[in-house]
Amino acid sequence: MPDEILDIHLEILPKRGKFPLKVEASKEALVREAAKQFRLKILSYQQNFASADLSEIDLLSLVAIDITVSHLQLERNNDMTIFTTKIQQLNDKLKGFLKEQ
Repeated sequence: MPDEILDIHLEILPKRGKFPLKVEASKEALVREAAKQFRLKILSYQQNFASADLSEIDLLSLVAIDITVSHLQLERNNDMTIFTTKIQQLNDKLKGFLKEQ
C-alpha cells in the first residue's frame, strides 16, 4: 500500500519564509530533521564567516559542499566491494577444497 503524501512547510533560510514540500508520511520526520540540520549548518557558516558577509547563495553552496563531502565519506566507509571480492575468493577456495575431498 502506498504511503500517504503530506504537504509540509520547511524553513531553510530564516529570511525566506517556509518552503512547501510534498513528502511521504513515513519520511516526514526524516525530512524535518534534515531541514533542521541544514538550517543549523547555515547558521554555523553565517557565524563562522560573519566578517566575509556571505550571500545566501554562498551559504547554501557551502552547506551543499559540506553535506556532499559527508555523504561521500559515508559511501566510501560503507563500500562492500572489498568484502564481497574477498568472500568470493574464499568461496572459490572452499569449493576447490571440497572438490578435492
